[in-house]
Amino acid sequence: MALIDTDLSFDPRDPYFPTPGAAGVEWALQVFTTTNGYGIDFSRAHLREGDRVHVHADRYALLGQQQVVEAGEVDIEVVRAAGVLEWSITVRHDEPVKSVKLLLRGLPLEQLRAGWWAPNTGRGWAHGVNGQRFQLEYPGSDWATPWVAAGDESNGLVLSVRDPLVRRQILHVHQPPYARGPIVELVHVPSATARSTTCQVPPIRLRLGTTEHSADADLDEHLSFVEGAHNLVPWSSRADVPDWLRHIALVVTLHGQHWTGYVFNTYAQMAEALRFVAQHIDPRRVLAFLPGWEGRYYYSYPHYRPGEDLGGAEGFAAFTHLARQLGVRLMPMFGGHGANVLKYPPWEQAVLRNDTNRYVELLNRPDWDCDRIGEGDQVFLNPGEPEFRAHLVESISAVVREFGIDGAFLDTLGYWFNDPRYDVIDGYRRLGGELHRRHPELVLSTEGWWDALSAVFPLSQHWYGADRDLRKPRVLTRYARTTGHLAEGTPGPGSTGVHERGFLPRPDDIDREGHIPVVGISDTTLPAYAEQIAAICHWAAQHGPR
Repeated sequence: MALIDTDLSFDPRDPYFPTPGAAGVEWALQVFTTTNGYGIDFSRAHLREGDRVHVHADRYALLGQQQVVEAGEVDIEVVRAAGVLEWSITVRHDEPVKSVKLLLRGLPLEQLRAGWWAPNTGRGWAHGVNGQRFQLEYPGSDWATPWVAAGDESNGLVLSVRDPLVRRQILHVHQPPYARGPIVELVHVPSATARSTTCQVPPIRLRLGTTEHSADADLDEHLSFVEGAHNLVPWSSRADVPDWLRHIALVVTLHGQHWTGYVFNTYAQMAEALRFVAQHIDPRRVLAFLPGWEGRYYYSYPHYRPGEDLGGAEGFAAFTHLARQLGVRLMPMFGGHGANVLKYPPWEQAVLRNDTNRYVELLNRPDWDCDRIGEGDQVFLNPGEPEFRAHLVESISAVVREFGIDGAFLDTLGYWFNDPRYDVIDGYRRLGGELHRRHPELVLSTEGWWDALSAVFPLSQHWYGADRDLRKPRVLTRYARTTGHLAEGTPGPGSTGVHERGFLPRPDDIDREGHIPVVGISDTTLPAYAEQIAAICHWAAQHGPR
């Protein structure tokens, strides 16, 4: 959760330093451990200026500069080259470093008031317009890669981080009462698995006075760096994208069994739905997504076998056989993190923990039965933990072997956690690598996307509630494709099926680059809204894929 409403109730009185070749732009530094926050002791800071600015300080001050602390040192160098300012920051502290914050002030006010946008920001939207406070966090739904611009595309600035690893980066812009103007904060959070008393911050880059051309060129340079760092391969040449996926024009979500046990569709009803869809679109262009196929949705996690109330193994085998006859591809849903503690006794060794490893992170506790209280036995596990990862691999492999499914959707893996025991992105990569070793043709998909994650998952469900009309769509489409979220309402009253959102209007079908349209089928969708389903199928056949 982004804690954008928390702040200091006093002036931290940070010393600010000049920026070479950028009159009026100044910067400061703060360093944080798990026990306190620190600024630079100005009386012990040595500054060298010229084409580059170098600051060395061998003593900290507690925030507010009331008390000095002999606890380490900082070295910061700011270099201007080819129109780009780059900060190189190394901090040392007696305690392990939790985060490092670069603060910027004096950036062009007109551009800041016009607002900030990331490549995946909606085309008609900007953050922080007219000085509104905001925060972006990478990796996540608002910040898919650590590159951001302010101002109009023809007149702006660009701020980016060249990090070879997946680590939290936070952009926070506000104007506290003690400041003369906006303060732009860029926070780097080291991985808790490698937390140390020394922190080398990845290069932070600022390009002022950008035009649309220079900003685009800067973004392309950034994406080239990301490709090398995270082994991203263009969509056109990805080895993990089979030919059939390139021709999918429609995803059909067939809702199975709700957490409460309510059945939306048995396997026999799912088969009838596919027969209907196949009358209105070439079934070879359809991917059927199956949430709640394993029985009680989320309650059964992380055990994945055909649900008895839906028809059992025999019914699921008949359904998958029909899909193959029609040419429809099948992608059941698996929980990438979720587990019911009653169903998975070794949950404690895999559960996600806070960054200091002192407590369990109790995440995502929906009120499944609608008594207005979140359920108490649902936890999030880390696929980086070897036993849980092995359990997921074998569970998915068994379904592939026995039923011939074409894809596996791994829920919630778009979310990033700073678990100190196991690096989550390493776990995601190992999970994907083992599944592809066993089943090279299996398509892997997940919920949400960001740069490094797209290297593991060529397909994802677009973040719930996020705009699909991306400002710079190539940040996604160069590498991967998305489809609609599980929670998109079905035709008619808008049931979200097995999802916890209840009823939501189905969004209008709009042709978006890199986005595969979706239609959900719950208990009342067929035959009550058959005409709408048919119309959606015809529309999808005409507009996809791209």
